[in-house]
Amino acid sequence: MAWLAALLHGAALAQTPAEDLQALEDLQRMWARDPAAARAQLMDRSAHLDTVRDPRVRREYLEAQIRAALHAGHMEQAREAIARLSAFADSQHDEVARVLAEAARTHLLLGEGRSAEARTLLAQLQPAAERTGDAQSLWIVHLEQGRLLSAMGQFEPALTHTLASLDHAARRPRLSEVSLLLSEVQLTQLYIAMKNAAQALKAIDQAEQRAVRLGATSMQGALLLNRGNVQSGLGHTDAALAAYQSALRIAVNADRADLQAAALNNIGDIHLIRKAYRDAEPIERQAVAKYEEAHDPGGAALSRANLGFALMGQGRVDEGAAQVQAALETMRQAGNRTNEEIVLEEFSSMYEQAGRYREAVEVARTQQRLSRELLRSDREKAVAELQARFDAVQRERQIDSLAQDNRLKDAELQQHRLVLIAAAAGTLVVLAGGAVIFLMYRRARSANAALRVAQRQAESALQEKNLFLATASHDLRQPIHAMSLMVEALGLRNANPALTPLVADLRQSMTALNQQFNALLDLSRLETGAVSASATSVELAPLLRELVRLFREQATVAGLSLRLRLPATDPVVRADPVLLRQALVNLIHNAIRYTRQGGVLIGARRRGEDWQIEVWDSGIGIAADEGERVFSPFFRSTQARRVDSAGHGLGLAVVARAAQLMGATCGFQSRPGRGSRFWLRAPSGEALAAARRQVEVPARDAAPFRRLSGTCLVLDDDPQVLTAWQALLESWGVNARLAATAAEAHALLDQGFAPQAIFCDQRLHTGDSGFAVLTALLARCPAASGAMVSGELHSAELARAEEEGYLVLRKPLDPLALHTLLAHWLDGPDGGVEAESPAPGQRISPSR
Repeated sequence: MAWLAALLHGAALAQTPAEDLQALEDLQRMWARDPAAARAQLMDRSAHLDTVRDPRVRREYLEAQIRAALHAGHMEQAREAIARLSAFADSQHDEVARVLAEAARTHLLLGEGRSAEARTLLAQLQPAAERTGDAQSLWIVHLEQGRLLSAMGQFEPALTHTLASLDHAARRPRLSEVSLLLSEVQLTQLYIAMKNAAQALKAIDQAEQRAVRLGATSMQGALLLNRGNVQSGLGHTDAALAAYQSALRIAVNADRADLQAAALNNIGDIHLIRKAYRDAEPIERQAVAKYEEAHDPGGAALSRANLGFALMGQGRVDEGAAQVQAALETMRQAGNRTNEEIVLEEFSSMYEQAGRYREAVEVARTQQRLSRELLRSDREKAVAELQARFDAVQRERQIDSLAQDNRLKDAELQQHRLVLIAAAAGTLVVLAGGAVIFLMYRRARSANAALRVAQRQAESALQEKNLFLATASHDLRQPIHAMSLMVEALGLRNANPALTPLVADLRQSMTALNQQFNALLDLSRLETGAVSASATSVELAPLLRELVRLFREQATVAGLSLRLRLPATDPVVRADPVLLRQALVNLIHNAIRYTRQGGVLIGARRRGEDWQIEVWDSGIGIAADEGERVFSPFFRSTQARRVDSAGHGLGLAVVARAAQLMGATCGFQSRPGRGSRFWLRAPSGEALAAARRQVEVPARDAAPFRRLSGTCLVLDDDPQVLTAWQALLESWGVNARLAATAAEAHALLDQGFAPQAIFCDQRLHTGDSGFAVLTALLARCPAASGAMVSGELHSAELARAEEEGYLVLRKPLDPLALHTLLAHWLDGPDGGVEAESPAPGQRISPSR
């Protein structure tokens, strides 16, 4: 009878493709309500669905298998299901299935920490998804791109893709509500990461309403956890605790161990914040147990660390320290260095609170070492990414240049052949008449036109490539700008002598990162014309002394001497100070880089009406047959490549272009194996006016920043930058208000906030003109002063602002210059700052 029962069971499962699709759609909805039950039902139906050959059913079934494996954390099963879906896509020539399979593969890559591979794959997937026009494909690709970019800290593009996923989710013919909920949950997490509390709470409200309609109780629990995190970040601990407790009740009813663990850990966090250590201890013990039940060692380590802090807070210091050490060991083994750094910071604080200062210092030193390693790693990754983008652009430019040469040569050969044909045809004029000559003339004219078109196309393509780094400047400067302000605020707030050396290292690292970034952009800025020379009088002696100080350590490490020789009279040249400095930096850097023994000498000498700045070295020298190409972009001599394989041959090209823009000249003399002398000759300039020396900006470490008082409004759409602004301004004693959009800024004014200073970013994600927003705000605040802030090299909007007399500040801002400017604006000439004249570019009017 067993065979009869099996036959009846098979008959009961036999369904039409439409019924199978409906069953799979019901399973999708069940995922939002009860993932465990959905997984169980999918397994029950697998025997039947494995035999179905309808392409639509097959695709949906395989995609459901991938989702089930990913949710359960069974990565090997997920890979097998992805392989099956890819094979199905190949056999059926199903582009939608191929997109779904590759999108799932990016999910796996990101989970393994291979974000660069995931990003490359997604960049290839988006055009494929757009070709299909399938709403499901477009939704999943944009959702995964948002998830990836958020994990990489690129929140603005992540927001763009997540919002696009919402649009495509709404267009899905089936399961649009489930897709919308998943996109909304991701949107809430993104706003939390961006520290945009208002938008995060708004998104949570919307997602909770949809979760209630779908009966997705597990999703409601996750959203309540997010709500608690936002409220906790705002300092509203009562509201946060209520949200976490509601999430815990939902998790218990749904029998979700992972959700219970997260809720318990967050409740324990609130008790720790309130220093209610006795209340925190049992809660964190439960959280550890639930994380272990959910097979989440990372979460268990965090809860174990919190348990240790709760014990230390009760005076059970050694017992608690043992728990924290166990948690740290788990984090080290998992490679979770970010959490390790956070725990170490709190660990040191708890030791200090217990009066165990020796242990507190030891832990603080461990944290400092880890912080340096993380900073170095982040910096290397940032520079490597910039270098990779730069290399890609240069390769494309070289390809374009070769293509241009080929097009020009082809056109020239065609024209030459036509001229020869025309000459030969001339001997037959008597027989063939003027018609042949006219025909040849038309062809030659067409060839000339083709030549001009080819040349214009090549020049246009080259210009577009050159604009890449120039226009990317704003986005790439944003994190550097935020970090500079944060480091300065950290230095002002630091009261721990043990951290002072680390803050100094951070300042130096930020300076180095900014210099490396500028070096990558130099050539593109010069070639695109984004840099224009502004001739002024430049004193060479202080400039050259500064450069010697800058390169002294690099020369010492290389075992070289670095000397400066100046004439008796102070040399002054007429040049652009920025371009002149960059050209000399490149010359000195090259001299040290290609010198293995001996040293480098920097000097200046009079040459008629000019001053000639010279950089001598005892390095490898340059072969005579390579001299003509030394200042060409991308050229590196054979000997230079042997000494140092890194580099792209751009440093001297920047020198030549800078000299050309300033109206200066450059050149060199060299003997292979003996050394080189590079020189830059600029016209003599008048001595600087005494008044200019009187208002010279003081040295960075001359005196600490004095306290300010006043009000300031900052408008920027980057949450990290706003956080940095607030930290720095509050450290100076300035009452600051922050806004991400023009509407938020005007709302602050409507509430009665009266700023004395307004800073507005040029680029706003809303599409509003930063300059238009600034002028509108200043119109409402006639007593305020204002400035544009931009990371771009040049734009029509910035040029217009400067033409109309507004101050434009370039990112990253120098904290000392910013403090000086604010002291002038907030305190006026009586505030202890020499400010008899307006800041350069500041609009001159009674209200500014």
